[in-house]
Amino acid sequence: MLLAKRISIINFKGGVGKTTTSFHLATGLSKYYDKRVLLVDVDHQSSLSLVCLDEKTWNDAKKNGKTVNSIFTHFTIPGTPLPDKSIIIKSPKKNYPKLDLLSSELQLDETELDLGSSAMGDPFLSEWNKRMLVARWLEKNKIDEDYDYIIFDCPPATKIVTQNAIAVSHGYLIPAIPDAVSTRGIPHLIERVLTKIDAKLNGLEIYLKSKDKDKHIENAYVRETKHIGIIIFRIRTHGPAASGYVNEHTINLEILQRRYPTLIITPFIEEGIGVPECMGEGDPVYDSYNFNVRNRGFISVFKKITAECKTRIDAI
Repeated sequence: MLLAKRISIINFKGGVGKTTTSFHLATGLSKYYDKRVLLVDVDHQSSLSLVCLDEKTWNDAKKNGKTVNSIFTHFTIPGTPLPDKSIIIKSPKKNYPKLDLLSSELQLDETELDLGSSAMGDPFLSEWNKRMLVARWLEKNKIDEDYDYIIFDCPPATKIVTQNAIAVSHGYLIPAIPDAVSTRGIPHLIERVLTKIDAKLNGLEIYLKSKDKDKHIENAYVRETKHIGIIIFRIRTHGPAASGYVNEHTINLEILQRRYPTLIITPFIEEGIGVPECMGEGDPVYDSYNFNVRNRGFISVFKKITAECKTRIDAI
């Protein structure tokens, strides 16, 4: 049986296009490739949830405990059952019947703090369990059987909630603006996923297997989360420049291209008001009649990026 490909969208820096990437990759896969996609918002800021849902639907989901937060309170509040798949909101965007959403909520920030301070029994098993909550939810509910792709929109941090997403992701994408502030943390992020998050989980797995074979090891756990690529967002054009871009962006883009020659995804997404306007309206650029979007070719840009990401994701 083929499993869904699971991807995390991450960067330490906020405002670099994580939610825009998540939303357009998911809608692009659904629209142009007829794929079943689950979007999972694991950012307490809930930007993706607010793009996909009207206020009433989001408030109802929070009120009824049908958000991603309920997966994590299974650990932080003793006796709370692991939720079933009814927490998924089916087809929140009417033009995308094969696109579903597991929304977030602001309370997830408090739950993240509780996860960091909570422990149960064996400290090594406790550290493992709090990072395998999403894996356990996926397995218990056989979520992989319902989707071709699962995309996690992560917060600008790599704490326990994000580590849950990375633990089940086959790969990750890094959106970045090509300026010094937005790109400075990329090498550390790549190193952290490899030597801190994946390595720590692998070490815990070895310890637990030595104590009790495979009793605690979830099948959804992915031991090596591969770096799929870097998506360049909001690059600022400058007609007279030889590169076509402002000097700061040209310099930082060249640094990224030298350091990660096979990981820079093209085309680049130029700065423009049309894309954020679409996000504010809750629509992908693919469905927009916004003049800025159509006149500047953003539909073609995002469609090509989706195709390149799909090729890279399918290869892992």
